[in-house]
Amino acid sequence: MINKINIFSDKKIKFFFNDLLADYELFFMNYNEIEKVLDYTSANIILINELKITELINFKDLNDNFLILSTFKNTNFKGKNLFIKTPATINYIKAKIENFLENLKIQFHDISIVNEKLTNKSNNSYCYLTKLESDILTHLIIEKESTKKYIKENILKIKNTIQTNSLDSHLTRIRKKLNQINASVKIQSKSDKLLIKS
Repeated sequence: MINKINIFSDKKIKFFFNDLLADYELFFMNYNEIEKVLDYTSANIILINELKITELINFKDLNDNFLILSTFKNTNFKGKNLFIKTPATINYIKAKIENFLENLKIQFHDISIVNEKLTNKSNNSYCYLTKLESDILTHLIIEKESTKKYIKENILKIKNTIQTNSLDSHLTRIRKKLNQINASVKIQSKSDKLLIKS
């Protein structure tokens, strides 16, 4: 479950994106901050409305977790094809962004998650996660640690006052699936905290 998006722009259209992506936590950043997020766990959108901006970006370093929105036609950004040419309708842009987020590749050490498919990149073995298992594991990969209370309330949508073993059951199944594909990644519990390590 991705709920945070980095948006690299000149910030002139901040309000447009706040309305368009109201369900997400947006971080507006400058183009020179792209290097800070060259990992495999963040969702990133780059807005290009001036040709000089293309000189600030090393496109070959960008992974598939970058979506490029451009006002320029016939530009392939040095091999990167994850982009939307404008003009386009608001609904079209929103659909493209949502599709991009759904197909986002989450990577951590030897595992990757795409569309609820959990793969060990070292041996190409894979299995499938449920939506909730994928959301829990993705959250742990992005945050590196979390409280059980947070996952219970925000991912499982269970009030903390309700007594249930639901989270423990999900964690048991996730651990079994990590073992099934021989992943080096482990989820550790320490009282109310959960940590992901390799």
